[in-house]
Amino acid sequence: MDYKTTGVSSWYYDERKNAGVDYTDSKIAAEYDIQHSRFRDFEKDARLIMEKLELKPEHTVIDFGCGTGAFVIPTARLCRKIYAVDISQAMLNRCLEKARAAGLSNIEPHCAGFLTYEHKEAPVDAIVSVVALHHLPDFWKVVALKRMYDMLKPGGRLFLFDVVFSFSIGEFQSKFENWVSGMLNNVGQEMAEETIIHIRDEYSTFDWLMDEMIKRVGFKIEQKFSDFPFCLTYLSIRP
Repeated sequence: MDYKTTGVSSWYYDERKNAGVDYTDSKIAAEYDIQHSRFRDFEKDARLIMEKLELKPEHTVIDFGCGTGAFVIPTARLCRKIYAVDISQAMLNRCLEKARAAGLSNIEPHCAGFLTYEHKEAPVDAIVSVVALHHLPDFWKVVALKRMYDMLKPGGRLFLFDVVFSFSIGEFQSKFENWVSGMLNNVGQEMAEETIIHIRDEYSTFDWLMDEMIKRVGFKIEQKFSDFPFCLTYLSIRP
């Protein structure tokens, strides 16, 4: 399964560019769950997402940036079908290994991104994106959000969780220093270095910009909350 490039204009943003940690690396993909479980509870997160989206057995779902399948696997146990989308074949492979081990056959994998995935079936009931949209610059975030909007049924919901900054611009120095030192003290050197890479090279933005991007493409924000430092969750509906 190759990364989807057919029909993409030469001026399109290439999501395979490594602005940050290279999750296409099979070694990094193999260690992802262990590294991130030090500060994330994958099972708890998946339950929260499914509850917020009010998922039902007849529903279909797209997971953009599905990674190793932390949300895909429990959702596939409940819902009719889930489309697992990620630019990293290495991450998708880990997801599919888990699916086979669980005996699940209702997962459709796509090695593609926000900008290149083509949904050729009926609009879905829900879309999920967890710590993935920040890999795109803001212009392309808007394009991605509009594409997701168009893939949803009227009344369908988007669950978006990502690194989004809600502090004032004058605080950025102290906030980032505290973030890095907190990761170093609580999780370790490797994750502290990943945090530095994220701040320096990736495209997380302010909440007032993210709010407007979500609303501008047509979504109505139903909930916006934070239960994780430097991150925000948006639950939005296509009217």
